[in-house]
Amino acid sequence: MFNEFNLSDDEIIKIIKDYKPLIINASIINDRYDEDLAQEIQIEIYKYLSKNRKI
Repeated sequence: MFNEFNLSDDEIIKIIKDYKPLIINASIINDRYDEDLAQEIQIEIYKYLSKNRKI
């Protein structure tokens, strides 16, 4: 979906903020919020969305 775009850091951060509730929901394991997992998900989203940048 986002592969055709050359997204800036601000745009990627906005996407991560928009999906924050979903990330939090995906980071709940055994009825406890796993902050490390949430951070790992955010890092992977950032890496994936920024990989098509032209250097």
